[in-house]
Amino acid sequence: MNKAIRSDILDLKYIKEYFSEDQHFTIELIEGYLSDTIPKVDILEKNLINLDYDEVKNISHFFKPSFSLMGINCLQEIIDLEKLAENKAPKNEIYKRINFIIPICRESILEYKRILNKIKTI
Repeated sequence: MNKAIRSDILDLKYIKEYFSEDQHFTIELIEGYLSDTIPKVDILEKNLINLDYDEVKNISHFFKPSFSLMGINCLQEIIDLEKLAENKAPKNEIYKRINFIIPICRESILEYKRILNKIKTI
């Protein structure tokens, strides 16, 4: 990945450190992140209407390693959300976390789309 690619909202440290030499793999990694994350964020958002504790727990668990690798700045909130869902915490606590996480997820998706477009033009 080109060293000139930067982000003010993502921590690109791991991607640059481990994948910067392999542009093809970096593209695949970002495309995989987007294809996995977009539908799961939509499902997580639907849980604001009809809360399913198991679904929220499973999505949170799924997000932990990818958010860590991809430098999404709400990893602790995801960890907390998973624990809250596992313990069937009051709905308002779950909703509060989901409402915090979703905008960050959506912003990361837009940012990775921008980065992907930039990488593909290099």
